[in-house]
Amino acid sequence: MVFKKQLNETSIEKAKTNLWIKDYYVVIFVALILLTSYIAIYLVDIHNFLGIRDRMHAHDGLSVPFLWDYLFTEGGPIEIFQWLFIGLFMMTSAYIAGILNERKENKAAIFWLLLAIAGVFMIMEDAGNVRHFLTTRFVLLFKDGMIYRSITELAYFSLMALIPLIALIKYWRYPFSNRRTALFLLAGYFFYGIAVGMSGTRDIMFWYQTAGNVLYNLSISLGGGEELLMLYEEVDQYLADIGSIEVRYRMMDYLVEESFELLGASFLWTSSISYLEYIKKDSN
Repeated sequence: MVFKKQLNETSIEKAKTNLWIKDYYVVIFVALILLTSYIAIYLVDIHNFLGIRDRMHAHDGLSVPFLWDYLFTEGGPIEIFQWLFIGLFMMTSAYIAGILNERKENKAAIFWLLLAIAGVFMIMEDAGNVRHFLTTRFVLLFKDGMIYRSITELAYFSLMALIPLIALIKYWRYPFSNRRTALFLLAGYFFYGIAVGMSGTRDIMFWYQTAGNVLYNLSISLGGGEELLMLYEEVDQYLADIGSIEVRYRMMDYLVEESFELLGASFLWTSSISYLEYIKKDSN
């Protein structure tokens, strides 16, 4: 009876250390989201599967009748997932910092606290587009020109990146004590770094239009043909009339950039899940 009681207590303690969600669940989930989105985009936007593209075109509320624009636009499904992952990353990091603080592991706690603070600024930027406010409501009032917009956004992103960079440079040994956490964390930094670099430099030498043109022509050659080209031109004319960004630019700004942001946000949350499980196991 005593042995059985001890066994039950051990099982309960083990259950407490096991998280309800595993880090690899998030990786698989995001991979499925992106893969499913790309397949659907290929079928609907290029081949007009089941006439869905025609229905989107006929819909009054969809001025840009493409599935990739609908899924990856600002405030769309993909970005909502980003907000969710960043918010969860912020909360998990703060929770880890609290656990480590109770254990008197102060430097490790500071690392995760800094990442939690970075998460606050990240979700403010993603949801509120703070950089757009700075450029359109401040800088461009005094200095007109795309180069000033790029300089402002690069400076803003650089300041925002200081928090996670300082955390990694000064306290790297703590998250790196678990190799799994380190890999996920570096992947998060990497993908977010690409997205931020793209966004901050998108108007330099008009490279977004140039790169977007590759995707534009590729979609036509993959089966969209003359029908898709005519639809692109029709939509571009409408966007020009309302002073909005063209299809080529949108392909980079939405489809490509938001994909990298989603990967970055998911890997950051994954790293915090991984480290939380690591310290819970380590405490027993």
